[in-house]
Amino acid sequence: MSHKEGLQREIAASIETLERRLVSSADAREKRAIAAALIVLSGEQLRLRHADLLATLQSLAVARDELEKAVGAARVGPFDGYLCALEHHLASFDRVSGRLHAKLALPKASWRGAGVTRRAAARRTLERHAAAAVFPIVSTNYTDLRKEYARCYAKCTARPECRATVDYYVRRLRAGQNSYELVQAALGVPWAVVGVIHAMECGFNFSCHLHNGDPLAARTTHVPKGRPSAEEPPFTWLQSAVDALQLRGLNEVTDWSVPHLLFLLEAYNGFGYRRHGVPTPYLWSFSNLYSQGKFTQDGKFDAAAVSRQCGAALMLKEVLKA
Repeated sequence: MSHKEGLQREIAASIETLERRLVSSADAREKRAIAAALIVLSGEQLRLRHADLLATLQSLAVARDELEKAVGAARVGPFDGYLCALEHHLASFDRVSGRLHAKLALPKASWRGAGVTRRAAARRTLERHAAAAVFPIVSTNYTDLRKEYARCYAKCTARPECRATVDYYVRRLRAGQNSYELVQAALGVPWAVVGVIHAMECGFNFSCHLHNGDPLAARTTHVPKGRPSAEEPPFTWLQSAVDALQLRGLNEVTDWSVPHLLFLLEAYNGFGYRRHGVPTPYLWSFSNLYSQGKFTQDGKFDAAAVSRQCGAALMLKEVLKA
């Protein structure tokens, strides 16, 4: 079954659950909310017939938001398993979201590999780029990149055609804030940073490792492999998240200024885009600073490929400006 078919089936099941509740509920306010949700969900069913991958993700976001509204509208019993059914649908949407994310996620952009310039050549390139205000600068040193991050963050905006998808990412980021704040309490990493990494690595799926999106039921099988190493599976999301950020040393960071934060996020995915003269989509995708070029596999760059995942810098700017 395709991801689209799985989502269509789950939306249909959600509609049946809401229709049953519409008949049994005695609360006029809830009935109005359910009727509105049914209209929206039915519209998404029709839209999915001709949806591409990104449009499918947007339909999933709309459907999930409508179910969240239905949960909030259910104030008067009897519920007769209704709320449990809605929670089941929400969990199913999250699983579909995770599988869709696996198709959209950006592979690691390693700096190493064939064609990497040697140290002296890289320094000459850096000096030439700095003099000409070239973006992006070919460097992995924060001192070299700090002004570039600040300048780009100040002028980045969402591309008009991506606005709805950016809004979806920001809504999901805020929806997970309570969980991200648990990590902040444990390690001192700002919740928005945790959330953005969760978006980029897991598509907001809380059944995946923050390290790389592998399932929590076992240790990670992709790089970094075998994590967490100290406990036994299955892991909680919090266990995995704490291990992932400690492994990266983020628990020891004291500078959470925006430029340094962007440096840490780019490092999380890799600086390889700079070798190809492309602003990393891990930060800038869906913004006015990025158009095309992406790693399609670890170590394999395609200059014509386009990222279909919202960039971390854009999400952060939307959240932090509020």
